[in-house]
Amino acid sequence: MTFARESDYKMIIWRLICYTYHMNIKKLFDYSQPLVAASTLLALAMIIVVIYGSQVVYSIKLAGDTIEVTGSAKTSVVADTGRLTINIETKTGLDDKQAGTARVQRGVDSVVAYLKTQGFTEMETPVGFTNTDYYYPQNAPAVQTGYTISRSVVVRGTDLEKMKVMANDTSKLAGSGYTVTTGSFELTYSKLDEVRVSLLTQAIKDATDRAGAIAQNSGRSVGKLRNAVGGVVQVLPQGGVDISDYGTYDTASMNKDIMVTTRATFGLK
Repeated sequence: MTFARESDYKMIIWRLICYTYHMNIKKLFDYSQPLVAASTLLALAMIIVVIYGSQVVYSIKLAGDTIEVTGSAKTSVVADTGRLTINIETKTGLDDKQAGTARVQRGVDSVVAYLKTQGFTEMETPVGFTNTDYYYPQNAPAVQTGYTISRSVVVRGTDLEKMKVMANDTSKLAGSGYTVTTGSFELTYSKLDEVRVSLLTQAIKDATDRAGAIAQNSGRSVGKLRNAVGGVVQVLPQGGVDISDYGTYDTASMNKDIMVTTRATFGLK
């Protein structure tokens, strides 16, 4: 679609005004002469359309004075904080549920004591749960046989090597009358907020460079930053590319890549 220049619209408006001026104003609205009245209404309508049209063209011109680009920045980090879940479990019959609860509590106390000897101080012991166990004979109703009672200890710390050893070998945590297993071992980076701010600055610079390259190809240059919106943070395993619109946070890898994106709008000169 081709738009007329604003000067062309001004010339049309001026000619229409001159036309109405040279006509007798009273006759313009003399409805005893239908052709004159119709011409008057047509002229007024054209003036309104032309004025509105010139405003639309002016708005389109303003919209063409900006450019929107996406910038990104990435850095590599090493996890410095861990969170390990240790599970304690025992099974009981129908009549010794209370004894089983006591055994599990003894296991929790033993694990906590061992963790303290290893220098860990950040621990919590969430509320446990009890499941009912059944035996399912063929062609007969299920028969309850007892209970499975479970508790857990969650430990957090920065000595990742010790935590890794416990995650792979629970022999130092074992006890009598219950079993000990490890659950999730989450590896995180404690200075993520600081890195995010630094990366956002770099992402805006990257967006500025991209906008400059695009503008240069069109014979223009980048002006001031009009607006910038930071995207979600992507914490990926090093070399990973599986990003998400809602952000990702890898907790399995020791070595990670942190990536931030931003969408920036610049003026054009």
